[in-house]
Amino acid sequence: MSGRDFDDYRRNYADAVRRISTFAAVGAFNTAAFFVLANILVNFGLGETIAAYAAYGTLVPVSFIGHRKLTFLSKGRLGAEWVRFCIVLTTNVTIIFVVTNMARSGYFAGWMTFAIISLLIPLLNFLLFQLWVFAVPRQQSEKR
Repeated sequence: MSGRDFDDYRRNYADAVRRISTFAAVGAFNTAAFFVLANILVNFGLGETIAAYAAYGTLVPVSFIGHRKLTFLSKGRLGAEWVRFCIVLTTNVTIIFVVTNMARSGYFAGWMTFAIISLLIPLLNFLLFQLWVFAVPRQQSEKR
């Protein structure tokens, strides 16, 4: 491995570590904000289901901006990235619906339901955000 190859490897490794840790930090912030906001809404008299969806929906732009600006450092087209981001979030809701219905049908125990959702959605989000939502076309990435 030449010196230049090693420098490229080290730079790519450092960027991957930064991206993963920032993804986790943005996710942790959104999780904490969801918990607080949903509980506040319940205290104002909303039912738990409505409070959960309202808190989730309220934090969608926060999550988008956090991942766009901090995690993936995107300079892509805002509108296109927003649409792709919303498609991924719709997929997340679909995954939750499918997995919880599978649990209700007896495919696995309750705790496994949440374990599957808790592992599958962040993994899928990270991959889809990097490869599709905030992906930079090759000719643009070479200009950076």
